Amino acid sequence: MRINLKPIFFLFLFGISLNAIAQRTMETSQTSRGLGTNQNNTQKQDDNDKSKTSSPVDEKVVASRIRIWQIDDFLGERTAVKPDTLPLNFQNLTFPERNKTLSSENLGNLGSPFQTKIFSDRTEKTPFLFMRPYDNWIKAPSEQFFYNTTTPYTNINYFTTFGNETTQEENFKVLFTVNANKYLNVGFDYEIIYARGFYDKNSTRDKLANIFGNYLSPRYEAFWKFSNSYLENLENGGITDDRYITNPLLMSGGLREYESLSIPVALNDAKSLVKSRNFFFNHKYNIGFERTTIKKDTVNAKTIKNDTITEFIPVTSIIHTLYIDQSQKSYRSTSAELAYYDSIAHIDNSYTADTCSILQIRNTFGLSLREGFHQWAKFGLTGFLEHDFRRYTYYSRTAELRDTANVFSRLTTYDKNLVWAGGELSKRQGSILTYDALAKICVFGEDMGDFELKGNLNTTFKLWNHHPVSLSASGYVKNLHPDYFLEHYYSNHFIWDNHFIRENRTRISGTLNIPTLGFTANASVENLTNMVYFNNHALPDQYSGNIQVLSFNWKQHLSAGIINWDNNAIYQLSSNQTILPLPDLTVYSNLYLKFLVSKVMTSHIGIDCQYHSAYYAPAYMPATGQFYNQQETKVGNYPLMNLYGNFHLKRMRFFVMYSHISHLFAEPNYFSAPHYPINPSVIKFGLSWNFYD
Repeated sequence: MRINLKPIFFLFLFGISLNAIAQRTMETSQTSRGLGTNQNNTQKQDDNDKSKTSSPVDEKVVASRIRIWQIDDFLGERTAVKPDTLPLNFQNLTFPERNKTLSSENLGNLGSPFQTKIFSDRTEKTPFLFMRPYDNWIKAPSEQFFYNTTTPYTNINYFTTFGNETTQEENFKVLFTVNANKYLNVGFDYEIIYARGFYDKNSTRDKLANIFGNYLSPRYEAFWKFSNSYLENLENGGITDDRYITNPLLMSGGLREYESLSIPVALNDAKSLVKSRNFFFNHKYNIGFERTTIKKDTVNAKTIKNDTITEFIPVTSIIHTLYIDQSQKSYRSTSAELAYYDSIAHIDNSYTADTCSILQIRNTFGLSLREGFHQWAKFGLTGFLEHDFRRYTYYSRTAELRDTANVFSRLTTYDKNLVWAGGELSKRQGSILTYDALAKICVFGEDMGDFELKGNLNTTFKLWNHHPVSLSASGYVKNLHPDYFLEHYYSNHFIWDNHFIRENRTRISGTLNIPTLGFTANASVENLTNMVYFNNHALPDQYSGNIQVLSFNWKQHLSAGIINWDNNAIYQLSSNQTILPLPDLTVYSNLYLKFLVSKVMTSHIGIDCQYHSAYYAPAYMPATGQFYNQQETKVGNYPLMNLYGNFHLKRMRFFVMYSHISHLFAEPNYFSAPHYPINPSVIKFGLSWNFYD
């Protein structure tokens, strides 16, 4: 007999919450330790009682303080960040978008292949083409949090769904970090995503591990990160007939709804597996001088004490960055599924075992003149050289058979050696004006002549003398050869051998932010020339003309008492919807009540809605894991609504949500991608708990 521990766990959590609230209301004063705070638990003494003596044993109190940075994965420049400890929108971490973008194409589950529908949010975190549909789940070096903490810090997250165990989603994540001394910090995070799937043959099982650390002394700085990612998902090829969703009465013989697990799917025994291991190490040695200053403490303009302070001032930094990435994708099926792929099998018509991989080793050496070491040093200047080695491995008919029992073991390799040179000009100190600009060009190798320019500019000022305003601008120009696997690839169902010319992309963006008014606006325009895309046959193709993408992003927070209303609307205009299809309008709206329970528990009770206009969304091809253009089925024009309660009590956040409540009353047309429906209505629960000792 199997015991369901979920109700017990929920009651246990609820009991802890009530107990903590009761204890808090009975206390007259209490301080607690938190992120970025220094707190002492000391007892007040009565000043009038001079005869009272203090205890002979003094209690040692350690303040909890955590500093967090992200770094540039190219030259290792640090940026201070705030931890994600706010309760607002915590419940959205159970959706594939995870608060990173407004809307996306996915296969329904956490951990499944993913492509954002917001063009400006599309990134390339990995050099491996077949890993990019999983970019949403992996963590690039530039996204890793690096810590410095006075006490050990642990965070535990757990998200799950209530109901049928055959469709259950579970997401568990743990983070731990600790300082060995004031310079050295080490830590790890580990995440498991297990989504059984609300549709047949649609489960995912992902394991993501990161070991990280840093050493920060005045003269030597180092950051490192080792990642191991394992992403496995069953491929069902989508449902066979959309009417099982759009017209369930017809397909079920009169029933209002067709059971999701009973809907027929296109593939029954296909599976994709993507594995990746990468190592990142950035370190720099600072050359400089020590500067001694005298700090004077005065009382009534009379000096009573002088303190001498000696600090190290870096002038020049010698920089080295090493990045190693080894990634592999396999697509397997006990049958070749010829009907699904138009009866095409290039290698074997009885089964499929496609595989390919990449190995990248990138070394960057830089010399930096540091900003701010002298009054005339108003900016920093860095020059660098980079060597980029890549080895591509894939099937070849002419290669040697490595395994006589496996016809798919004829693998060949292709190596690329590239040398890049470049420099960066930056001013990151101060608040009135900051900027950075980087340029790099390939000076050796088959991609010689490729170049990239990018930059950012930020300024702040006050509007009407009391509203702080920030203005920022960014842009880039990229002229790069397409990825090698877009030109050459061989598998059981797809084969291509292309010779594409360089892609050119130019983008300009500007942002206006007024925090006190809850207002943010961003406008951008991008021009793409010789764009490479996947055409209607799921094959790489190149469009020789120009495509412009105009985007406007508006965010607004409104409040009146406990009533709050957050809105985010994005308008996108693609000049060629056939080559680059995008939804014209994407909206997220969140209406909620914000209040305190017993003066200690922050509570959000609300309902939110995600919507985008209908368009010919790209379809998904399981054999390659890529999204490709199609002109047969429109996706969108459906409100995805969720009812939730979100709570924050001291070190703990938790929520309860009825997701996809619009499934009960809206016209049934809920698809994320063509033939891939959104999950039906379900109750979700999530918990995040911090420990500072």
